[in-house]
Amino acid sequence: MIRMIQISRWTQALIFLIGFLILGIALHFFLNSYIHAILISFMINAIMALSLNFITGLADQFSLGHAGLMAVGAYTSALLSKELLSDHWFFIPLTVLAAGLVTSFVGYLVSLPSFKLKGDYLAIVTLGMAEIVRVLILNWNSVGGPRGYNAIIKFPNFLLSYSFSVFVLVVTFVVLFRLKKSWYGRNLWALNEDDIAAEVMGLDLVQSKRNAFIISSFFAGIGGGVYAHHLGYISPGSFSFLISVQILIMAVLGGLGSMSGSVIAAFILTILPEVLRSLPTGSVDVRMIVYPIILILMMILRPQGLLGRMELLEFLRSKNWIRS
Repeated sequence: MIRMIQISRWTQALIFLIGFLILGIALHFFLNSYIHAILISFMINAIMALSLNFITGLADQFSLGHAGLMAVGAYTSALLSKELLSDHWFFIPLTVLAAGLVTSFVGYLVSLPSFKLKGDYLAIVTLGMAEIVRVLILNWNSVGGPRGYNAIIKFPNFLLSYSFSVFVLVVTFVVLFRLKKSWYGRNLWALNEDDIAAEVMGLDLVQSKRNAFIISSFFAGIGGGVYAHHLGYISPGSFSFLISVQILIMAVLGGLGSMSGSVIAAFILTILPEVLRSLPTGSVDVRMIVYPIILILMMILRPQGLLGRMELLEFLRSKNWIRS
């Protein structure tokens, strides 16, 4: 029998922060740049999965355009840092924030016609938006067109890059988690369960979903900005339809509506391809077969995702593994 333990919220937060700090220092001094890159890629994936889960899991709006929003954020941050702010690394947080604001405006423009639709039609509109963004970048010579945009400023060392990525991930998680638990989040849950009944009760269906999409777009742009300054190079191929699908897989695998589930799924699906690199590929990339297999197994064995709608602590309490 598993012994139940009692942990306060402040203790949980303190353990979380200390753990990340110790991990960052250990990685900085004892592990190589390959592990560094994987860890930061995980945090970027988690930011993107969280932003998509907010609109798909809470507001029940199926979006396939997150790669396009990510591209807007990445190119905005890269352009600002390179063309306007003299490529100084300490301006990166400012350019990433600007990327989020620009992307949220793009999200607002997309939402104007889109939220008169629902279901598969909304997915088609967002997919079309992502493709329009990709084609525009592909034909925009000022940002390199198909050659890509390179020499983007990066943090001078891993510890700074890691700390910034952790900060952005924590802020993203806390903000979206608090929104989920707020009255606005409860409104989105109501719209998710029965939008007609919620509208009859006085909720503004279109405006609520539009606001959710704008918030989701903001954090997708933030994730794109972090991605650009992490790699130092971006291209239209970095934001293909496959990227939108991978982000959606992370949100579904963790559990639609579960913020901590998205983080866990992002970690699994970031580490798993690296673990599978040792497998022989031949004419078929085995890693690309794993994702649909995982989805099929999840749909059969646990269609609600790893955590369902619950957060990690709620899930552990439901199993009587911890006690508040």
